Amino acid sequence: MFSNSSYKLAIFAILIFLCFVYSCGETSSGKPVYMAFDHIEYVSDYPATFTIKDRKIPDINIIGIRNFVIYDSIMILSTSNPEGIWSIISLPDLQILRSFFKRGEGPLEFMQGPSAEGKTKIVREKGQLLAYIYDFQKGKLKKLDIGQTVASGELYLSLMEADLPPFLSNFIMVDSSTFFIKEIENRDKQQNRYLLKSGEKIELPILEKLNQATLSEGADFNILATNTRYNDVNKKFVEAPTGLNYINLYSLDSSIAKTIGIGDKLTDIAMVEKEWPQWNRKYVFLNIKAFDDFFGVIYVNESFKDYEVERKRLPSILLFDWAGTPIAELKMDNHFTHFDIDFINQDLYTFDTHSDEFLKFHVSDILIGLNISK
Repeated sequence: MFSNSSYKLAIFAILIFLCFVYSCGETSSGKPVYMAFDHIEYVSDYPATFTIKDRKIPDINIIGIRNFVIYDSIMILSTSNPEGIWSIISLPDLQILRSFFKRGEGPLEFMQGPSAEGKTKIVREKGQLLAYIYDFQKGKLKKLDIGQTVASGELYLSLMEADLPPFLSNFIMVDSSTFFIKEIENRDKQQNRYLLKSGEKIELPILEKLNQATLSEGADFNILATNTRYNDVNKKFVEAPTGLNYINLYSLDSSIAKTIGIGDKLTDIAMVEKEWPQWNRKYVFLNIKAFDDFFGVIYVNESFKDYEVERKRLPSILLFDWAGTPIAELKMDNHFTHFDIDFINQDLYTFDTHSDEFLKFHVSDILIGLNISK
């Protein structure tokens, strides 16, 4: 027979064991607490740090800019203008070449303005500059011949045959018949990443770890919200959650599946759920750019309250190579929500949706110092 003290000691040991088991990757309800891979590398400093201050205000007289993207010698801007949702301007002279896309319900119209930087693939095929655009409301894929549109003054837009689900949380065109998709499922508690290849849904084992991340019933889905980009040259994806302090880097051939933690531990999803009021939760990453030599993320790391009301912290741009190794931190002295680099003229552009401030910084010395040319 156990004595009363021995019985209590045994119960205590069992409780400690159970707490240990459930704290290693899951909550007591069985939900994974991290949307991360098993391979985790933590980053606390960077081989190089640059402070960028010498700004210029580019003469871009376009109202209602939402985001932008640079490809070769042009900049494409998404705007709120219903009569010209996209504007294309030349670099570095910033001349407006063409504005197009109107809102409407026709087969070649958009009910809302498509984003130039998200759910859109800009690529050069057989010498022609094209944009493949996912229509969020209709679940359609549209092909824009940018070169012909600019040269002729007429809109060269066609409807592709791909049949896609509408309202996807993310869409990336890998090739002409392969699409990477993120879809909200399980009563808004999970997001499922999968491929749609020639109309067939393909679940990938490498993505299972990320797909398992589950929220509690009724929780804010934005806790799992991510920015995701794909680079054709490296054939890799980079994914940064808006409110979690880590970046996921992976490839479809499973050659890499790595989580890059900023700091010394990962943000616990279950703890974020419990954070109250929600003003105390954090914006961590805002935007990603996937270049051929490296990728960069805007790092904010500021509470919702401070960011929306006062913005006490200045953002920086964290640069990593495609192995997930940190390259540099670009410290900025301005607030911004989007960025891109004109590699031809060696200029970094930033745009802030809060203030409508567009700025340009010449960064040739930094790119040369980092041995980056494109």
